[in-house]
Parts: sequence; structure tokens; C-alpha cells
Amino acid sequence: MAKDFARAFYDSPQWRKTSKAYLSSKNYICEDCGGAACIVHHIRHLAPWNINDPEITLDWGNLKAVCEKCHAEEHAKDDKAFRGKPAKLNGIGFDENGDAIESPNVFLVCGSPGSGKTTYVLSHKGQNDLVVDLDYICAALMGEGGGVRLDFRPVLQTALEVRRLLYECIQQRRGKWERAFVVTATADALEMRRIAQELSAELVLIDTPLKECLQRIRNDPQRNRSRRKFERLAAEWHEKYKQSLQRVYIPPPCGLKGGENTGGQATFSFPSGVRV
Repeated sequence: MAKDFARAFYDSPQWRKTSKAYLSSKNYICEDCGGAACIVHHIRHLAPWNINDPEITLDWGNLKAVCEKCHAEEHAKDDKAFRGKPAKLNGIGFDENGDAIESPNVFLVCGSPGSGKTTYVLSHKGQNDLVVDLDYICAALMGEGGGVRLDFRPVLQTALEVRRLLYECIQQRRGKWERAFVVTATADALEMRRIAQELSAELVLIDTPLKECLQRIRNDPQRNRSRRKFERLAAEWHEKYKQSLQRVYIPPPCGLKGGENTGGQATFSFPSGVRV
């Protein structure tokens, strides 16, 4: 079954046309066992960070015609190969032949209050992924759910120390998590770059317009008690971010764009090796 982030792609006319043409080119013969092929398998699997890359999704060099049995075995083999392995360094992975492949697995998600950072993470994270969000850490230390908006000042210093320990785990890729999503509300472009470099992470900026952020804050019942504070914080974030851009050159964004998995806001990541 297609994962949420890939459903739109698999339903697209481009994929239907490509998969049909590829199966036809292989005479509907399974490339593994010689049986009747009915599925086009992606050799390099689809993921949130490559779903918009046609060289991965539509290139015939990344496709293989397989029958249902061989397709199931392919995924079972991948699951078995991963199980028990420690987290990989971001940008470094190895295929079954031992060749290095791009494999980003840490993402720094930045944006103002109300921009949709949490929505983005929830729509992209998997069952074995790590999420580091200061709000959730504070709420956990106070014995509350992550969605509850409380006064975190009594536990903030402790929460910052816990976050620092989690950052160290991510830096050293300790643990058996698959990917990590680190959420931050920093508005300084240079600070974003510093944290991304520190964690060897891909940067994802949720660049939702201020007007939309304010509307979301007003419509969020969990922010009712502190609505004015969050409105002020959102306005300050956009002003600080705008000022920080005047101090540093920001390359044109590429990669993830605004779409149904991000709530429609302008979302993007920068290419590997280029940081904000």
C-alpha cells in the first residue's frame, strides 16, 4: 500500500503512463523470476525527500517489473536488512552492492508559530522516526500531552538540557531510529544553518505567510489562552527572519514545495551541501 506522501504520485497520469509503458517494454515478464509481472517496483525506494525528483520516480533506470510474490520479497528483504542497524549518517548510505547512495535521514524543520511545522512532521514521519520538539519535551516534563499549550517556564531550562542530549544522540546517530525531525522556531537564517550543520541535517523551511499564520493561531482552540502572545511571536519571527536574510545570501530554494502534505504553505528544503 502506498504511503501517504506517495499516494498523489501513484495516482498521477505521469506514473500510470510510465508504469504501463515500462511493463509493456518488459513484455509483462518478471525480471526476477520470469513469471507474469504486474507491478513496477522502484529500485531506489520513494521517500518524502525524493518524491518530486523525476530521476527517481520516473526514470526507467530505477524501475523493475516484478510479480506480486517477488515484489513482496523485495520489501521483506529491505525490512530484514534494516532491522537492527544503527541510524546512518545523513547523506551516506549503501545499497546491496556496497555502493554509496544519498540517504538523508535528519531534517531540521523551521518556521514561525502557526506556520504548520507540526503538521508537516506528522504528515512525513514514520513509525520508527524520532521527533525532537521543545514544546513536546516541556509538556512531557509537566506530565501533559504535547498538544496542550501551557506555561513552560518552570521546566524550560530542564527541557533545553534534555534537548541538548537528544541533539548529541542525533549528531552521533546513536539509536536505531530511521529518521529524525528536529523542530525549531529560530528565526535567524544563520542560526538555522549552524544547527543544520551541527546535526548534519537537511533544512526544511515552512515559509507560511504571516497573515495565514495569524489566522491559524486565531482558529486554534489550544492557543486561546495565549492567543495574543502567539500572534506577537509570529509577527516577531517574520520580522527577524526578514532582517536575517539581509545579512546572508540565501540560495534559491529547491526540493519540497508547498503541496497537500504541507497544508498548502510554501515549504522547501535546500539541496545537500547547501545550507541557509
